[in-house]
Amino acid sequence: MNYLCAVTLIFCFIHCPVIASEKNEQQGLFSLPVEELLQLEVTVAARKSEPWLSSSGTVYVIGKNEIENYGWRDLKEILASIPNMDYFYQWSWLPGGQRGFTGNMSGTLMLIDGREVQNLLANEAFIMNNFPASRIERVEVLQGPNSTLYGGNATQGVINVITRLGQDENELSLIAAEADTKHAHLLLNHQYDQLSVALSASYFESAQDYEQLRAFVMNPTEFSRSSKDALRDLNPDNFRNDERNYTLDGRMNYQDFYVGANVSRSENVSGIEAVTYDYVTGDDSRRGYENYYLGKRIELNPRLSGFFEVSYFREYKEKDRLTTQVPDDAQSYEDLFQYNEREDIGPSDRVRVNTQWQYQIDEQTDWIVGYDGWRTHIGRKIKYRKTDEKTILFTPPEWAQDKEKSEKHALFAQYSKTFNWQSKSLKISAGLRHNQQDFTNSAYLPRASIVYQPDSSEAFKFTYGEAFRPPTIFEFDLVVDDELDSQTMKMSELNWSKSFSWNDITFANIAAVYHMKAENFYEKILDPELGVWQTRVTGEHAITGFENQLKFQANHWQGQVSYRFVQPDKTRVGETTEVLDIPTHKLKVGLVYRLSKTWRVAGFIDHWSKVNTQANALLGGGTVVEQIPSWTTVNLHVFRQSQRYSIGLYIENLFDRDYYHSNARGTSPVKYLQAPRNVRLQMRYNF
Repeated sequence: MNYLCAVTLIFCFIHCPVIASEKNEQQGLFSLPVEELLQLEVTVAARKSEPWLSSSGTVYVIGKNEIENYGWRDLKEILASIPNMDYFYQWSWLPGGQRGFTGNMSGTLMLIDGREVQNLLANEAFIMNNFPASRIERVEVLQGPNSTLYGGNATQGVINVITRLGQDENELSLIAAEADTKHAHLLLNHQYDQLSVALSASYFESAQDYEQLRAFVMNPTEFSRSSKDALRDLNPDNFRNDERNYTLDGRMNYQDFYVGANVSRSENVSGIEAVTYDYVTGDDSRRGYENYYLGKRIELNPRLSGFFEVSYFREYKEKDRLTTQVPDDAQSYEDLFQYNEREDIGPSDRVRVNTQWQYQIDEQTDWIVGYDGWRTHIGRKIKYRKTDEKTILFTPPEWAQDKEKSEKHALFAQYSKTFNWQSKSLKISAGLRHNQQDFTNSAYLPRASIVYQPDSSEAFKFTYGEAFRPPTIFEFDLVVDDELDSQTMKMSELNWSKSFSWNDITFANIAAVYHMKAENFYEKILDPELGVWQTRVTGEHAITGFENQLKFQANHWQGQVSYRFVQPDKTRVGETTEVLDIPTHKLKVGLVYRLSKTWRVAGFIDHWSKVNTQANALLGGGTVVEQIPSWTTVNLHVFRQSQRYSIGLYIENLFDRDYYHSNARGTSPVKYLQAPRNVRLQMRYNF
């Protein structure tokens, strides 16, 4: 869609009638994120409600009004506003991490309404297009290790997606966009006496087959540099990159009892990460999860309250691929021998018992204590290989069948006390978790924080934390012993947060300096004496960095400026070192302007500095270090919002710049082309 079409659509929107009274149009149409932030209480930092300014550690909050202003469609677009999130989108799912650490997002713990929905197979925070913005009330992002309260996988931080269940809203949202992109979301909330019922359901589909993307993946020099290149079918018409997602959130509350579910289903290919020979079938993947929970809130007296909850989490993964055998004399794609192969893992499931209690000694002092216990069963990997005679079912020999079942138990406690004098306060909190689980080491995980507030508008915070990530079933293959030590993370952080006013402009600022060190990477090493490959624990990786986010508002304006700097370090794994392959600098600028009572325009600028990445040499002979250029992209959102209706036009990559994410997980492909300029129409109706 060109600029003429976009201007025509904007002109039509401005002149289209919207059925809403003038009184309604004047109410609540320009909510201010800075005011919301200063008044907001967050839960992600301490597993209890506390003011954002005095919360322990560094917490970023992105609320519904801010999401609507910038026109963000889903969680991955929302996370782009966080100054120190690292990711590389390869058109399938969102690998990455936080604060300069990157990989498969296994160091970030994913929560929905405070409940873990981490992938059981690889401990991943699995983010696709299955987190539409219309599903989200707000996102709380906690930076740094937090295993003391949350257990494994919170080594880099925590993302807590708070849904719109229970928000007393009913809404229908629709999106239509290029590349055959469609989205629909329905939100229903109903209250009757002491019974409340809420439902949130969404559907997303997209071909994701931009012309520029097709041309890019057919260029071996720029893209794959794979041994397969000479034999690939480079017909761009055969490229396919489609995806479909379904989500369902539901919850019912009656007095102090509650029951709910979070369900996700996805169908997609492997994007442009897995280089295949033909791009017709590639890896057709079907995956999904559901989390069912039942609990009761309990208040024994005004000082002692808690909850008891039982949950059941289930996931599955199915994959179809066109497997290829390459004859020695093969000269072209037509010489290859190909057959269909299917690979299933699962279903896998987890039964979990969780209880947490808060004892309020007085207004300034409280204890939090809790227990987590869960039993996990990982579904076995089974491959289905079709031959002329029959179908062969087999499990790969390296699959750790004896590690498919495991139990975990954890006790945790946190003490918090606040000292007040005059307008000043000092809050001290300290926590400890003892975690014990099968096949890996037990651990004591401490976390301590000091928050000093000279007044109600400013806070200085010092935090120390430790965290761990237990090995996955994929990492247990080829282990030397029966157990593997967990990967660990240690962090020291100094945070300064403040709200202030200047010339009728209100500001809220978050600044943090930190040092984080990860140890115990898993590496497959060839034993020279035994002549076999083994998995061993080795290596370390340290990061020192700075991050800052400044939000502001004034009259008809509001916006944000964010910046991050990461001190490059080398990762040591075994006897080798590798240069850190993430951007040293990131700068993000957002601006929203109120044109009238109902019309707004917003722009968001995202800049990443250049980055080095390791890539296959073009003519073979090992690898070389390639440089991915720096890039800046601009997104634009123009929309009209009344009390009941909202309609808007979102233009991604306004100036149609080619920009790339580097590959932080391997040597091929070299880099991933991101979306060219494209337009989407977004509509919302409240009823």
